[in-house]
Parts: sequence; structure tokens; C-alpha cells
Amino acid sequence: MDYRVRAIPLGLSLFLTSCLAHAEDSGRRETFPDRTASAPLRPEQVAIRSDSGSDIMKVNVTLKMETFFLRNKKLRSGDKREHVQEREPQARLRLSLLEGRPLYGVAEMELKDKTKRTSGNPKQNKTHLELTQVYFGMDADALNTRLLLGRWLYRDEREWLLDENIDGALAYWRFGKWRADLLGGRVNYWQRDLLDRTSRDSGATAAAGAIVRRKFGKDWFAGAYLLTTKNTHNDDSQRLHYGLRSHGEQNKGLRHWGDLGAMQSDSTGSQRHGFAVDAGATYIFSTPLRPRVTLGYAMASKYYRQTGLQSNEATMGGNTKFNIYGATLAPELTNLHILTAGIGVNITPDSTLDLVYHDYRQVEKGDLDVHNSELKSRYDTRKTSRLGGGIDLIWGLEVNEHLKTELIMGMFTPSKRFRSGSGDNASRSAPAYSVGFEAEYRF
Repeated sequence: MDYRVRAIPLGLSLFLTSCLAHAEDSGRRETFPDRTASAPLRPEQVAIRSDSGSDIMKVNVTLKMETFFLRNKKLRSGDKREHVQEREPQARLRLSLLEGRPLYGVAEMELKDKTKRTSGNPKQNKTHLELTQVYFGMDADALNTRLLLGRWLYRDEREWLLDENIDGALAYWRFGKWRADLLGGRVNYWQRDLLDRTSRDSGATAAAGAIVRRKFGKDWFAGAYLLTTKNTHNDDSQRLHYGLRSHGEQNKGLRHWGDLGAMQSDSTGSQRHGFAVDAGATYIFSTPLRPRVTLGYAMASKYYRQTGLQSNEATMGGNTKFNIYGATLAPELTNLHILTAGIGVNITPDSTLDLVYHDYRQVEKGDLDVHNSELKSRYDTRKTSRLGGGIDLIWGLEVNEHLKTELIMGMFTPSKRFRSGSGDNASRSAPAYSVGFEAEYRF
């Protein structure tokens, strides 16, 4: 439910840094999406066919309901707790024209009705008709290249850099074991909400960059990235991200992830530099229940900032994506140490359950709202760098080929630095809780 944005430049000469990893195309659906990357997984499609049998037009329809509840966002005790509740029914319509031809097109719209209630405030409600994707595609097989022009969705591994709809150009290039994704554009340069004219040029982020990988064996890629983002409303504000990465997504045995990144920013004449590392592994046992164990560690220096276009969502061997840094605190990776441990199991072939724990510590003591603007504590003593711990329970179920549901319950327990009052003997702040539920029906 987190939607953020940023940008990327062209200095591709820095690229081609060595890699080590292995993965098959089927395991890279998020990184090397096909033309239906954002379509439902197994939709029933209405198709109009030509005489030759190929599809001229396909129509996909998806209905979705998302709800989210955050309890005690101020980390208070007693009667002064503040809660937030969000509800958003959605209907998505996706049209694909001339799929399978050298030239093709895609258009996708979502109708949303979002309601938000915050303790002590009036209910907020707004209806959106969003143009989420509209692009022309061209397959140039002779050049091993696919080109998209328009508004398209791009997601990288673990959505650590990008999970955003961007207006611009996107090229996928493949040659042998090498892969390269080149992109450039702006967020919401064209009007996004067809019911709201102010949504045109509402995003302040332009992006350009590239992700290069090499495939080693099965289900393992490694490579490098270079990404630049610029605030188009502020000529002095821009960031450059670059780094190395390795991801293996085996269905059994040991799978891993690793990102080593650096960032430099230039804003109002001052330059900041930062670095981050995020690495871990999941071991999946070869039994019908597919029990699995995950260990991970992430760290970012004080001035490191993610792209702002990321959503930090992935799985740990199950079928349901969730926030890799915790559902309740849900921090951006900045000025933090995060230790992660998780276990999971397939209850049935179509239902998975995961339990994940996070421990949060700051690199340098700072405000809590640097990590999450929703959670705040009035009485922060800053006597320790430890923020607290979080635990999430993630359950996903595919009822049938049309209907799937997911439930994510989280808790953030603040450390002793957060107090319920200003006195020396004041009790520790109360925990915060979150519950997210989603049901999706694909026609």
C-alpha cells in the first residue's frame, strides 16, 4: 500500500561490473516482465481473434478489496491512542491489442474508492479513475530488444529500487546470459486520475538509469545498477544510486538476496553520501509442506536514502508478498540496522503461512518519524539506539484460479527509549498494531 517515486541517469559506462548468480526467465517475472506483467496471474480472458487464430484484443477484468488498520499510531497508553482505518475497493480493466505481434499496445485503468478514518477527524473519501498503464510496444527480435513507449509499470527484485508507473521509455535487452533494462521518464507527467486534472504533472520525480545482470545457471542473477532521480520542481535536488546485486530464487534448497548500494545527493548546494547493504538467505526443505527458514540483515548509513520509488515488498518462499522490513513500522532503509528472522510453511498446496521477526536499531540516534511518518512518540528519551522489535504473521490463500486472499497482521513493540509520559518513572510506550487484508477476484 506504499507508493513512492524517484529517477535514473545514463552514465552506462560505469556498468558492466562483474556478477555472480543464476536464474531462469520464469523466475524473473518481476524483473523481466512480459507484456502482461501487471495483469492477473491466471485470468479468464475475453479475446477477439484474427482468421489466423492470433489474438487481436484481450480483455482482463479484476476486482479487488484492500483494507488496512493501524492501531495506536502515536505509541500512547490509555485513552489517547490514535487509530487509522483505510478501505479501498478497486476494479481494474486491462486491454491488450495485437498481443504476439511485433507491434502491440496495452491500456489499463483502475477505478478506486478510497475511504480513510482517523481517530478524532472527519471521514475522508475520494473516488479515483486512474490510468495506470498505456503504452505501445515493439519487439525487435533481430536486436534482442523489446521497447515500450508510454506509461508502464516497472519492478525490480524485491522492489528495492523501483515499483512505479513511469511515463517514458523502457527497453529490455537480452543477449545470451546477459540482460539489461534501460529506462527513463517521469512519474505522473501525464494526468493519472482522469477525474482530477491536478493529477497531471503531480509527481516531482524524473528518473533515468539501467540495471544490468548476468545469468549463471538456474534461478540466479547477479549484476549492477545505476539510477539517477531528480526533483523536477527543485533544480538543486537530485540523487544518484549505484551498486551491485545478486538474487537467487530457487523453489527449493538455498535461495538468497544481496544488495550493496551507494548513494550521493545534491540539494541546495550541499552534498550527502551514504551506503546500504541488504543480504540474506532462505532455505526451503524438499517436503510437501515446504518448511522454510530465513535470516537477513540490512543496514543503511545516516544519510543514505532509497530511491523513493520503492515499495520493499517480496516473499520469503511463500505465495504472498509483504513488506520486507515489517508491516507496522514499514521503514525506509535509512540510518538503520535491521535483523530479520522468519519461518514459513505451506499449510496446503494453495495456502502459505509465514512468521517474521525484525529487530530495529539506529546507526545514529534520531527521530522515529524519519523511518515512518505514521508512527510517532511524544516522549522519546533517545537513551538507546534500539527502536524496538516487530513481528508479522502472513497468510495467503488461493481459493481457486479466480480468487485469492491474503492477511498480514503486524506488531511493533517500542524499546524503553519511548515513554508514555515525561516522568522518569513513566511506563514504556504501548505497542502499535496493523492489520491488512486483501481479496482479489480475476474474471
